[in-house]
Amino acid sequence: MVKPLKHEDSHVLLENADVQWYWDGYQVLRFREPWRSGMSGEDIAKEFGCNLISVALLIMDQAEEGSIRPRTGGWFGK
Repeated sequence: MVKPLKHEDSHVLLENADVQWYWDGYQVLRFREPWRSGMSGEDIAKEFGCNLISVALLIMDQAEEGSIRPRTGGWFGK
């Protein structure tokens, strides 16, 4: 991974965020069902005991690889 160059006027995304970067395969599979059933991102975070940023990143990851699809209500679900 390339370290970003820091300039006075630059902003590093998620620099100080407490993010769950690693999810095991079981967690990823378990995440997909509540997402597909319409559970909100906030409720998914509560179910997994993690923060909203971690779930948002997992959603983007899973959408990018084609494992989940856009849904009515997006982040908010049903």
